[in-house]
Amino acid sequence: MTRYAITKAIPDRGAIEIAMFLIEYVILKHGAFRKMIADREKNFIFQVIKETNALCGIVHRFTTAYHLQTNGLTERFNKTLGDIFSIYTGVEQKDWDQVLPYVTFAYNTAKQEATGYTLFFLVHAREAKTYINAIPPHLPDEISDDYVGELVTRAEGARHLSRSRLLQSWAKDRRLYDQKHTSVYYQKDDLVWVSTPIRKVVLSEKLLKRYFGLYKVTKKLSEVRYFREREVFRDLEYRL
Repeated sequence: MTRYAITKAIPDRGAIEIAMFLIEYVILKHGAFRKMIADREKNFIFQVIKETNALCGIVHRFTTAYHLQTNGLTERFNKTLGDIFSIYTGVEQKDWDQVLPYVTFAYNTAKQEATGYTLFFLVHAREAKTYINAIPPHLPDEISDDYVGELVTRAEGARHLSRSRLLQSWAKDRRLYDQKHTSVYYQKDDLVWVSTPIRKVVLSEKLLKRYFGLYKVTKKLSEVRYFREREVFRDLEYRL
């Protein structure tokens, strides 16, 4: 709910590197979490990740293939990170790892439009102190006798208000989405085309094939999730 970002530059995307990042930068600093959503990168499926999650009681969920909205907050953060990197990294793009901690701190200490708070405040119940706070005239904060009680009360109040504002923001986004969205439903044995975005460096993106099929729907799991046959009707594709 806080949307607080934790980042680290690693030499490769190996499963061991990912597991060590989860343990050292997340679990040992913030405690084990209940669920983890990750994309279908093969390194997330390795046994070391499964064992790490099992030892900490973490339920591992995977995103839907070719559907970035499944993990929309992470994808949006990645885009924001890329936009900032494009400003501060060098021409050869070899120093992004040096900029990463500062960019992440700036992101976490910026007030979010959806919640009205900084991400740092929602996690720590206080605003981060920076060199700007040391510029005179600066008055030190008053320390009360019941500091811990005030800290807890402040944190709980901020998180409840943040949740309320998030729900309002989500409701607004849903209304805007529903205005343009047209629902499509399929039944068992329906023939469908499947959108599978493929990118190849040597090929023109405008001429790439965007839909594959035909496929037959074999099972309906929900209004938006279906099973399909792996074998496509290749001959029908050309006759139609």
